[in-house]
Amino acid sequence: MLVMLWKNHLPLDLILLSKLAPRENLHKIIKALEHFRSYQSLCLQLIFLLQPREKQEMYLLPEGLQTLQNERGTKELAVPLRQYTENFPNKQYLHPYERSLIELTLGDGNYEEVLGRVDSLRKKIVSIGKQQASLCAQSMSKREAEERLNEGLKKIEEVFHIGSIAVEDLLHVAKTLRAMPVVDLEKPTLCLVGAPNVGKSSLVRILSTGKPEVCNYPFTTRGILMGHIVLNYERFQVTDTPGLLMRHDEDRNNLERLTLAVLSHLPTAVLYVHDLSGECGTSPDDQFTTYKEMRERFSNHLWLDVVSKCDLLQVSPASNLEDDLEKYKSFGPEGAIRVSVKSEFGLPELKERVHDMLISQMAKIRNETNSKES
Repeated sequence: MLVMLWKNHLPLDLILLSKLAPRENLHKIIKALEHFRSYQSLCLQLIFLLQPREKQEMYLLPEGLQTLQNERGTKELAVPLRQYTENFPNKQYLHPYERSLIELTLGDGNYEEVLGRVDSLRKKIVSIGKQQASLCAQSMSKREAEERLNEGLKKIEEVFHIGSIAVEDLLHVAKTLRAMPVVDLEKPTLCLVGAPNVGKSSLVRILSTGKPEVCNYPFTTRGILMGHIVLNYERFQVTDTPGLLMRHDEDRNNLERLTLAVLSHLPTAVLYVHDLSGECGTSPDDQFTTYKEMRERFSNHLWLDVVSKCDLLQVSPASNLEDDLEKYKSFGPEGAIRVSVKSEFGLPELKERVHDMLISQMAKIRNETNSKES
């Protein structure tokens, strides 16, 4: 799977298809990309590729500058840039989650645009190489052949200098995708969801091996962060997602859209975190509105509600327990677990409920798989 390959086999950029480059190729390709930026290295490649197979043949008269060998060299010249682009899979073959991850991380259309510019650079270099190879083959003297070879090297260097930003951008794409989280698309995943700064990251640190940044300001989580839980020798995933604000989908930023992509495309069980203390920056009223929308939208997911920071909650008389909003502001959703990371209140119960939900999620995935196969 692509996401596993990002780090386990580490394809350079979403190499989701198992038949594409494995981890060791990623390091080779990135190293080659960095090396290829050197004009000195480029010229050395070109000198080799545009001359006949044996170095001494360069000093022969035109009979030694064989057209066939120059054509061979021109083809070899295209290999590095072609390999770089071919190691990036076509987005249409990727899992919907991975397509969303590319678009939201790199910007819609930027992935294809960078690959297109690198391929255009390759075509320009190949075209010049073929032209100069043909001229070298028509040379009437050793001196004329050397002059045309040097002229071709200069032209190719100029073209590469103008278009080298495409290689730089490709390297940036590779490194960005390489840093993305490893997600097993078929493994049960616990997804923590809620408004910004409600305590999701703190709970991820307690529940799993994940160590997200914990700070008292909104949108601390600026991407999908992963951790793991091991239960009965089974490995489960835990993901911390960027916070959701109360607004329409078309107004959401890319961080919020990442959260929706996880919920839409991965086999997730939801741990929805609520902060009723007034400390998170999002009012309980707004949290309630967003919560109702998400609960209805992803009603097919296993779900557990948690009210965090309960040590900060003040006991206040409920003015109207018949009103859903007032009931929510006093107690949270029906059946919610109250926890406090600071006092550790409720954490043992939370861990037990999370473990049960993940086991149920695994059974759900297996049943769905068996149904599809039959």
